[in-house]
Order: sequence, then structure tokens, then C-alpha cells
Amino acid sequence: MEERKILHSWKEIANYTGRGVRTIQRYEIELGFPIHRPAGKSRSAVLGFSDEIDAWLNRATTSAAENGASQLPKLTEQQIRNQRQYLAMAANAKRTHESAKAAYESCQSQAKRVENMLERVKSMAARRRVS
Repeated sequence: MEERKILHSWKEIANYTGRGVRTIQRYEIELGFPIHRPAGKSRSAVLGFSDEIDAWLNRATTSAAENGASQLPKLTEQQIRNQRQYLAMAANAKRTHESAKAAYESCQSQAKRVENMLERVKSMAARRRVS
């Protein structure tokens, strides 16, 4: 079995498959080509894994041969719309998650500042009682 390669850009993925960048981008939208977006945004950097791409290409080629077709199977317009909606929802969920995480971290930081202020007030009160 061949070692899994990580392909870090549209260009690397296109070179690996022997197709053009725009073709691979179209395959992603219309045919469910396996692309990963670490940032979770629909227009962010992409990753591809050679084993997933090979499996997808084998399935697509086998499916096309079984159907007697010379091209890869196409998704319906509804499936394409659903996939675009899914990508938009995933990007929105990622943004919401990042925003919630930032708010949580801000609250934690503020809580530490309040704790420090309380400690200083206690310290000042203790010094006044001693004086």
C-alpha cells in the first residue's frame, strides 16, 4: 500500500490527479471530490489526502464504466445546491465557534483581572488594619 500524501493546495491536487485546478474545483462542488478546509471556510486554504483522492477517482471511474458513460457521474442540481448550502453552513458554524471561543477566553481573562483586583483590595485592607 502506498503511503498517504498530504497535498497542500489546489495546484498540488491538480498536479496529482493530472487535471486542471478549475476542473478539480468543479469536481468538488458538482461531484463531491474529497477536499478538506482546515479553516472551515468555503474560500480558505485546502488540503487533499492522496488515499482519499485515489479512492474517489476509482469509484468515479468504476461508476462511469458501469453506466457506460465516458465521464464522471454528475450530481443533480439539488445535490449541488445542498452541497453549497452545507459548505456555507459549515463556514458559518466555524465562524460562530471561533467567536464563542474568543468570548470565552475574554471572560476568563476578565475573571483573572477581577481576582487580582480582589487580592489587591484584601491586601490593602489588611495593611490598613495593621496600621
